[in-house]
Amino acid sequence: SRRLKLRSSQSTAVPAKAAEAAMQQRTAEVERLQERGCSVLCLDCPEGMLFGIDYAAFTVGPRFKGVKVVPPGLHYIYTSGSCEDVGVSRTGFFLFMRPQEVAVFRWDPAVEELVRPDNADEEARYADGVRGFDFDSNLGPYPLDLSSQWAELTRHASANLVSRIEPVSKVIRSKRAEYDAASAATMAKEEAAAAAARAKEREEAAAVDGEDGMEDEPNPQETPQETPQQPKADDDAMTGAQPQSKSENQLESNMGAGTLFFSVVPRIRKAKGASPSETTHLHLDRSEQLFQMLAKEYKDDELAIIGELQIAYVAFILGQNHDGFEQWRALLQLLCGCEAAVGRRPELFAELCRAFFAQLSQAPGDLFGDDLTKENFMGSCALSLIEICDAEGLPPKLRKRCGKLRELVQQKFGISVEDLALLGEDAPQIVDVEGRDLVDLGDADFDDMD
Repeated sequence: SRRLKLRSSQSTAVPAKAAEAAMQQRTAEVERLQERGCSVLCLDCPEGMLFGIDYAAFTVGPRFKGVKVVPPGLHYIYTSGSCEDVGVSRTGFFLFMRPQEVAVFRWDPAVEELVRPDNADEEARYADGVRGFDFDSNLGPYPLDLSSQWAELTRHASANLVSRIEPVSKVIRSKRAEYDAASAATMAKEEAAAAAARAKEREEAAAVDGEDGMEDEPNPQETPQETPQQPKADDDAMTGAQPQSKSENQLESNMGAGTLFFSVVPRIRKAKGASPSETTHLHLDRSEQLFQMLAKEYKDDELAIIGELQIAYVAFILGQNHDGFEQWRALLQLLCGCEAAVGRRPELFAELCRAFFAQLSQAPGDLFGDDLTKENFMGSCALSLIEICDAEGLPPKLRKRCGKLRELVQQKFGISVEDLALLGEDAPQIVDVEGRDLVDLGDADFDDMD
C-alpha cells in the first residue's frame, strides 16, 4: 500500500509540474511581448462591426480601439461593416510588423475600410500615445493561444513575397466566383479576348521554342487562369485607352476586389512526336512543370512556392477571395503530383507536408463525410502526397512528417488512407463482362446494408 501511495503521488505530481511549466512559459511569453510586442490602433470604429486579426475575430464594442501585445511578424487584418458577416463584403490586408511597432488606422465610413491617417505627424503622435499607455484600457490583448497556429500557417510567407503578390492598393476585398446574367455578355467578350491573347502567346512561344518542338497540352485538373499585369499609365496614354467605368454590369461583390499578382502555374507541354506513354507520363508526374516554375517564378528558391501556397490560403480563408482559392488549389495539385521531384527536393516536400498538415488541421471534421464536401480536391491531394512521400529510401524527416499527415487524416476525419482512395472521381468502378451496368463505388453507402 505504501508503494501504491507513492506511485499515486508521483502520477499527480507530473501533471502539476507540466501545468506549472506551461504557466511559466506563458508568463515569460507575455513579458517578452510586453517589451517587444506590437500594437494596432484603430480609431473611430463603429460599434457592432467585425474586426479580425489572424484567426481572432471580434465584435467591436463602444470602447474598442485596437489590439496590443501582437507578436512581431506577418499578420492579416480584416474588417466588415457587420459582425454577422453574411452577404457583407470583407476587406483585409497583410501587415508585417517589427518589434515594438505601432500601426495606426482610422475607420473611413465612406468606403467602410480601415485607412492610414493622411497626416504623418498625427500618426506619429498616436503611436507615441500607444507607447505611453494612453490607449491601454481600450486595446484588447492578442490571443496568444492562437499565435502558434498562425505562425505555422504563415511559416514561409515572407514580407518580400507578400509585397510581390498583394494588390497595388495593398487591400484585398472579398470576391466570389459566381456572376449574374446581366454581366454574362461582358464576361464573354473578356473571355474571348483572353482566349485570343492566349492563342497569340502560344504562337509566339512556338516560334521561340523553334527546334525544341514543344506544344501545350491541356490539363483537365487545372482551371485556366489569367495572370494579371501591373497597370501601365504610359501605355494607356499612348493608346488612348479609357479606364473601365465602374457603372458597367459587374457582380457587385467583385467590383474593385483588387488584383492579386500570383505566379503562373505552367501548362503541360509535350514534345512533338512523343509516344503515348510519354504523353501519359506528363499528366501523371508534373515534376518538370514544378522545376520550370521554381526556376522562372522563384529563382530556384524552393520554399517560396510554399510561401505563396500559404498566402493564397489566407487570402481565401480570411480574405474570402476566390482568386486565392484558385491559386491555392492549383499549387496544391501541382505539388502533390510530382513523384519524381520528391527524391531531388526532399526538403521542399517535407515543408509541404508540414504546411498542408497545418491547413488540413483547420478543416471541419466531416470534410470527407459530408455529401457536399466529400469529393473535394483536398482528399485526392492528401492521398497523392502521402503516397509519393512515404517511399523507401526517402529521408527520415520527410517520412516522419508524412506519417503525421497520415495520422491526422485517420484521427481527425475518421477515415483511413485506403478509404480515402474510394472517394470522389478516383473511386473504382465495377463493370460486367459485356461492359454494361456500370457501378460507381464512389457514391455507394453501405451503412444500411445487412
